[in-house]
Amino acid sequence: MALGSEINLRILAIETSLRQGSLATLDASHSPVTLVAERLLPSDQRSAQSLLPTLSQLCSESDWQPSQIELICVTTGPGSFTGLRIGVTAAKALAFAVGAKLVGVHTLASLAGSVPHAGGKLWAILDAQRHELFAACFKGADIPQYPDTRVLSSDEWLAELKAGDSVMGPPLGILKDRLPSDVTLVDKSLWHPQASLVGRLGYEMYSAGSTVDPMQLIPSYFRKSAAEEKADAATHE
Repeated sequence: MALGSEINLRILAIETSLRQGSLATLDASHSPVTLVAERLLPSDQRSAQSLLPTLSQLCSESDWQPSQIELICVTTGPGSFTGLRIGVTAAKALAFAVGAKLVGVHTLASLAGSVPHAGGKLWAILDAQRHELFAACFKGADIPQYPDTRVLSSDEWLAELKAGDSVMGPPLGILKDRLPSDVTLVDKSLWHPQASLVGRLGYEMYSAGSTVDPMQLIPSYFRKSAAEEKADAATHE
């Protein structure tokens, strides 16, 4: 069957890049893709196994069987190392189990895709720990699937901002008071990654042929872990 020709494509989206993750089911039988149901994941239960009860509840709410899921979209990074591993592991296991297609979605691209294009540049940021940010700059209405992603200090990122830029992302809860007056703050309700947004962007990628073999899907961390950086520093002493 050709890509995009399915009449009732059922989509599961998994978003675990931050401590509070989410799952969503979407229906691609109509255009645009419609959200069926969405649930937050327990923030105090961070394991691939902990996704199963929420997935079961979500499928029941959607009146689906897990075996009916045909496409799985999951954030692959940037984000929390632990969270990304959990989401990718669960997505791969489920794709194998039910024979679903699999798409890996860039976290910052899913954020940017939620904002109507109003001209200028759009910056999406996430906390990279150790007083740094993951940052990607989007220009124009088309959201690239794999945007250039940088690790910057807060000061470095603030220095990059220009008049007319728009900004979004959880770290702005702390940084918003340091923004230049000619920079636009995107509505706070859009700052956090959401499974429903991951599903919509993932479906666009699927329609363009951007699926991945479950064996080949891995998280994209965009930086070394603290332990790896410490080990590197020790070898250069």
